[in-house]
Amino acid sequence: MTSRALRIGAAVVPMLLVLTVASALVGLLATGAATPATLVPASPLVTWGLPVVRALHHLGLLLAIGAGGTAVLLQPGPSRREVTTLDPARRATVRLGAVGALLWAVAAIAQIPLGGLEAAGSGSGLNVWDIALGTDLGKLQLSVGIAATISALAYALARSTTLACWGLAFAGIGVGALGLAGHAGASLDHTNAVNAMALHLVAVSVWAGGLLVIALIAPRLEDAQLATTVRRFSPWALAAVASLAVSGVLSAVIRLSGWSDLLTTGYGRVVLVKAVGLLVLAGIGAAQRRRLGDRLRFRHLAATEGIVMAAVIGASIALGRSAPPVPQVVPAVGDLKTLSLVGYLPPAKAFGPGTMFTVIQPDWIALLLAAAMAALYVTGVVRLVRRGDTWPWIRTLAFLAGCVAFAWVLSGGAAAWGRFRFDAHMVQHMAMMMIAPPLWVLGGPVTLLSRAVAPRTDGSRGIREWVLAALHSRYAQILSSPPLAGLIFAGSLVIFYFSPLFEAAMYSHLGHVLMTVHFLASGYLFAWVLIGVDPSTKPINPILKLITLLVTLAFHAFFGVAMVSATWLIAPDWYHQLAMYTDEQLMLIQVRGGTIMWAISEVPTVGYAIIVAAMWMKSDDRRARQYDRKAERDGGAELEAYNAYLASLQGRAGAPSAAPSVSGAADEEPAQGASPREDESPPPT
Repeated sequence: MTSRALRIGAAVVPMLLVLTVASALVGLLATGAATPATLVPASPLVTWGLPVVRALHHLGLLLAIGAGGTAVLLQPGPSRREVTTLDPARRATVRLGAVGALLWAVAAIAQIPLGGLEAAGSGSGLNVWDIALGTDLGKLQLSVGIAATISALAYALARSTTLACWGLAFAGIGVGALGLAGHAGASLDHTNAVNAMALHLVAVSVWAGGLLVIALIAPRLEDAQLATTVRRFSPWALAAVASLAVSGVLSAVIRLSGWSDLLTTGYGRVVLVKAVGLLVLAGIGAAQRRRLGDRLRFRHLAATEGIVMAAVIGASIALGRSAPPVPQVVPAVGDLKTLSLVGYLPPAKAFGPGTMFTVIQPDWIALLLAAAMAALYVTGVVRLVRRGDTWPWIRTLAFLAGCVAFAWVLSGGAAAWGRFRFDAHMVQHMAMMMIAPPLWVLGGPVTLLSRAVAPRTDGSRGIREWVLAALHSRYAQILSSPPLAGLIFAGSLVIFYFSPLFEAAMYSHLGHVLMTVHFLASGYLFAWVLIGVDPSTKPINPILKLITLLVTLAFHAFFGVAMVSATWLIAPDWYHQLAMYTDEQLMLIQVRGGTIMWAISEVPTVGYAIIVAAMWMKSDDRRARQYDRKAERDGGAELEAYNAYLASLQGRAGAPSAAPSVSGAADEEPAQGASPREDESPPPT
């Protein structure tokens, strides 16, 4: 029965691929994208071959993400103790991920010459590789192909869940980078468009990839193992459905002029079909989870779900090749040049302290992320309280304040002006490194996670186990060294602002996202080392903490002085292209930015120092209470033993010398500190 099911599963994949290609071609015909272009005639190889390559690309992507996530997070372990080696069922899943990642890498590389051929036109005779790699999309596809190749290599060589997790991580990097493809890269509100595209792709990969892989490996699993795998997948599927709903609505608002476009335009009708398909998939998934123990019913639902999902993915491919009703590319001429560079116009209100909190430029995905973090934290606290445990309210308040600060950093006045003015960017930078991260750290999220989430008892690893394993790894031990944390915190400022990296982050949305992630991560690491309430792998000397704090933030202040004293402009090409200020105004704005860094860094310095000193005194008091409780239990045995040891030392030092015997010096005891005689045994140590 198992071999027959495996043969059926092997035959289903090509059928789903054919259905995906057919759905994509129908969608291209519906939107008019299949009509040959008149200005640059496209080769038939591009018109009809590119959808096939993209279908293979998406299939490999889903297998890579789904197999890695299933093996690393979902499948139950073979024993009750923690197992890091791959058991046969998990090994087969990881090898399926290797095949998918390799297919993904080949398809991603194959899209590069096809994109160059599309740009050059049919019969041009130009080098399509040079043309494609000269564009951002071509470079992106090459980067995705490299990430997929590394993922395939990690999966293929994996003998443990750790290396499989690295394969999943590189696959996730490739999926996130794909958010820059399609219409998102040069859209009107390209911050929200790109973020929505990235969220959409991640959600589809998790949901569709997980379902596809679980259906393929189901014949290899016992009923109890299959039920456990599907039950663990349910929360991920629910989160993916919610993410798809949010990203879909946001993308539709950006690309459609109104709700009527859903019925009056070919693009809108394909969007509508895709939305209906996703709703059907959500219903099928809910029915599937209610019948975890019915293997036959599971296979039928999985087959139906696969057919609908293939049609939905084909519709997505068609939308990626079609022009939406609202043009997304802004010509970089005249007054539209600023809009084409940034994606939105500068606020009408003048920049100042008041507008920091009254002007809003919403980054909807960042707001969703902040709300999700706050909701998960509160859910954990509620779970502890219902169980009868306590959780300090000050920690909850600190973490929620950090989420509010994070939302403001990416959607408030500093974010609205951050791409146009250096001083506004510096406010945003300081908040990223010195406001949100310390508040998160004081919330103790790792401690809450370890207490609120039940540990796995079957030898596998969930989110709780992976987080704790990462914190106890050698990498974490190295990074948690205060000098290294301080070096990353302060040294990255010089590298980022006194190199082309800052200007690249202004031009590229991906660079801007990486800048945000780095500032938040380095600020969190620095705060965790100094004032973290989560337990560390080894105790850190409080004196070393204070020295690191003073040296790091003193350097931070001196770096602000260096900016104030600089005689050159930072990122001059970017600000000159915006053409909003003269060089004299830009220099004054830069001086203000350096002053903000210099002045604001003093406030966190004092706060950090107070918290470090308070935690130092609290740890001494706690250690003293521990000693007192131990002395009460054993009657002061440790103190008595120590006093006896001191008394023995004093007795040895003050003992009188023995009188010399009649036989003379040969019978005398050796002097203090001399070596014992050969016939004497040395004193016990």
